[in-house]
Amino acid sequence: MIEHVIDQKCCNGCGKCAEICNLGLWEIVELEDGKTVARTVSEAATLCHFCFFCKDICPHNAVTITSEEDDILGRIF
Repeated sequence: MIEHVIDQKCCNGCGKCAEICNLGLWEIVELEDGKTVARTVSEAATLCHFCFFCKDICPHNAVTITSEEDDILGRIF
């Protein structure tokens, strides 16, 4: 299983990750403090195909993708 980690300090809620994901695994939400950020839907950990488009397109480097089974992903990407 993988985990998409969003650095909410860096994310500005631009939605580029949501736009590029062909699987629809991202959504843009408003936090209690009014800030808009991206987050993955609950099924993302099992449905993601590891294309890394969301990570690559983020203009603020707010997306990190890690894997519990294979720590190599966290080191490579």
